[in-house]
Amino acid sequence: MSHDVVALLSSSPGRDSLIKALVQAGPRLRVRLVADGAVVELRDDSGRLVAAAQAAQRLALSAEADRLLTDGISDDLPAQPYWVEARGTDLAGTDTAAIARRFARSLAARHGGTVWEPEARLDRDGGPLSGTTDHPAVAASTRTSFVVVQDRPLVPMSPWLVDAVATHGREGRRLQLVTPSTSRVTHALRSMLATPTARWVVRAPDGAHYDGFHGVPLVWDPESGFVVDSTARVEDGPHEAFRGSGRDLAAQLLIDLHVEHPAEDGLVLGAATELLAEALGGAPPSLWGTSEPLPRAWDRAELTATCRRRAPGQTWTVFAGPPEAVRDEGVRPFCGTQRVSRTAHGVRESVTFAVGHAPGEEPDLESLAPLVGELTSRGVLQTMVVRRLAGRADLTYAPRWSGVPVPVGMAVGPDAVSDIGRDRALSAPVDGVPFGPPLTPSVWFRVGDGVEPDGWDRFRALMAHLRPDGSTDSAETSRPDRLR
Repeated sequence: MSHDVVALLSSSPGRDSLIKALVQAGPRLRVRLVADGAVVELRDDSGRLVAAAQAAQRLALSAEADRLLTDGISDDLPAQPYWVEARGTDLAGTDTAAIARRFARSLAARHGGTVWEPEARLDRDGGPLSGTTDHPAVAASTRTSFVVVQDRPLVPMSPWLVDAVATHGREGRRLQLVTPSTSRVTHALRSMLATPTARWVVRAPDGAHYDGFHGVPLVWDPESGFVVDSTARVEDGPHEAFRGSGRDLAAQLLIDLHVEHPAEDGLVLGAATELLAEALGGAPPSLWGTSEPLPRAWDRAELTATCRRRAPGQTWTVFAGPPEAVRDEGVRPFCGTQRVSRTAHGVRESVTFAVGHAPGEEPDLESLAPLVGELTSRGVLQTMVVRRLAGRADLTYAPRWSGVPVPVGMAVGPDAVSDIGRDRALSAPVDGVPFGPPLTPSVWFRVGDGVEPDGWDRFRALMAHLRPDGSTDSAETSRPDRLR
């Protein structure tokens, strides 16, 4: 189990400054540089990892610290502070939290700024939640899984977590993230946890564990990590801590979009993301990065350059709209992820996009069909699936029941329509609206408003008609374990 501390600094700390602060925090420990100096570690005489710190990131907007840590923490900071995150591992007999705390305070004293440390919610009572490995983020690993424990109010898709997923994903292990029931996760992290290669494990106040998306009881297995408790009675239902009240929930729209471009030298990525953001969120993206916090101002040319450097490998990124503190009237909270990959025919962008609405506000579903028309006119649309979910307006997610996403509609591009057959596509059980050339159109299928009890039945009937052989072209969730 790790102990996280964040130093928000007024001026940039160099590598030497980070090393000096770590030495002061643990003078009897040995310093080691890894990842070309991007991470500085403290190890004891036996070689065990005690604490680690990452190189400083300069934030494009100080409001990003408010989003991930606590409101108002950036009030006395410069407009673009430096974020340094330290992490103490879980070693019996060693106060690693104090080491991380002393490190952060030493940096703040030297460079100006403030220190944030979350209140502990998880009991350090031994078992699978305690322990350390050779990776700063990983508490334990089994033959099939690796366990990351995060004890903070809002858990982001941090660089530690991205690196752990990439490292262990190459070895075929699956992520299991353990949080207290009081924690929430960001949309970027939720997108990862919702894949078959991950599990959100929640520790309830009574010490039991349950799945953060479904509430089913979980137990520890030495071979596989946390697994479904086969002894639990179905009639007991989900764990009590999972049974949410539904208070403060509003409408979210979730969009999974795939577009494809020819692999041309002049290609600049991110146009589809901007289109979704402006049509549904009311503004272009504001920030982006390869993990959270998001350190960079939105810049399509810079995004494209990053993807080119990583090609032919895939690049996974996160983006967000303007923070609440600088959000203009009419601009809604939105965020998402984008995965760029090469295909046999060009370059594919796979976007997950989420936009939040205030309680009582209805999403503008009539803007979806024009979006399909615009993507068709640009010649890039592959598929787009739109769902509606009851959730928080700030697009963070608690491990409590809030319903399931309900289909609103689906668009299929000209290539898919050609495979299906134009006449068959337009004779589906859900009315289809064609866009583009009459013989090679895209088709938008409006399933409903996302509140109808039979929404999933209608969507399944649509998919059975379009793919009678049982195959699907459904949108695949972005996965950081394919980053490297």
